[in-house]
Amino acid sequence: MSRLIERLSDTVTIDFGQFMVIDLDGANGQPEGTEGLFELADRASRTDWFLAGANAAIISSQTESWHSVDVTVERWDGPPPDDTDQWSRSETAEFYSSSGKLRLTGVHSHPSRKIIDLCEQARTWFFCASVRPGLGARYPEEGLPEGLEAYRLRFWPASP
Repeated sequence: MSRLIERLSDTVTIDFGQFMVIDLDGANGQPEGTEGLFELADRASRTDWFLAGANAAIISSQTESWHSVDVTVERWDGPPPDDTDQWSRSETAEFYSSSGKLRLTGVHSHPSRKIIDLCEQARTWFFCASVRPGLGARYPEEGLPEGLEAYRLRFWPASP
């Protein structure tokens, strides 16, 4: 049975309807011939709500184009238990990380200060993104709308 190794909670701003998971190496660590961030972003605007590739993943909101969301990130040593029935939608894709260190960021906003450490460089991971409604919409007088959505991002090695 797989074990949860680490869990990190964070908040990220969705702007222009999306947020991203970015490897700290950025495009510098992408293997030759892989889809770059701009190609991934172009495809994300036309297709799925979740796309992952080399050193970048883009997640599109289905609610408002500008708000703050809670995100839980988990690192597992193998496939986590399937609880996708508890989420509005879930999707799994392969994700390559050159540095093994990731950060959440809005498309045009400041990146999170928290680092997601996968503890292994130059490795392919399975990456499962899940979303469901948040704990309740709040619209503060100053600041971003909150509580509209909650996300969970799970990573586990693609091969032993």
